[in-house]
Amino acid sequence: MIENSPLPLTAKEKAFLEFIEGFQKSSGISPSYQEIREHFGFASFNSVQNYLKQLTRKGYVKNHANQKRAIQIVKQSSMKSTAGPSPTSLLQSTEEVLSLPLLGKVAAGLPIESLKHDEFVPVPNHMVRNPSKTFALRVQGDSMINEGILDGDTILVQQQNNAKNGDLVVATIDSEATVKRFFLRTPPRGSHDELMVELRPANEKLQSMWYSPLEVNIQGILVGLLRKF
Repeated sequence: MIENSPLPLTAKEKAFLEFIEGFQKSSGISPSYQEIREHFGFASFNSVQNYLKQLTRKGYVKNHANQKRAIQIVKQSSMKSTAGPSPTSLLQSTEEVLSLPLLGKVAAGLPIESLKHDEFVPVPNHMVRNPSKTFALRVQGDSMINEGILDGDTILVQQQNNAKNGDLVVATIDSEATVKRFFLRTPPRGSHDELMVELRPANEKLQSMWYSPLEVNIQGILVGLLRKF
């Protein structure tokens, strides 16, 4: 009797399964629902359960729902994805691929806080220093084209609330997000000598934006960029 082969995986299912495989390999046990949820930034445990149901249906895992850390790998994630090339096909076979939450668009005035964390992007491991504090944003607009950051690019942002002069940052002002180069300095013109935050674009058609330090919230600094051709 010939055993039926597992069905192909989508890119998101493959990333989900690869995380479980990597966790089991490094720790010797299966990840908990909470650990999976925190890694991918899911809003609820329903997303975890839905992915596990899909992987069970396709023949990749067995999950004993009434037991903790009871996810059993039946088939490795090495099969071809149905959603185009798998993330690992773009990398050397020995390189780990991470799946980071895509929080939405930046430089379009969208508040990061209100965006859902239900989409993910595959990212080469070497591009991320701190995966647990790194997220992705889609760039909209041309304010940073002279930095090589183009409309439609995906930037990788390491979450932190401080920056040094010259850092490329994602900042929010009145809950609106923008990506700019950060400087804390005295304005070139004005009636006071107070330090102000300059958010400097990289486009000769645009001018710097100046704010009181109390108005600017640093969400993180840029650590990488992805582009589709």
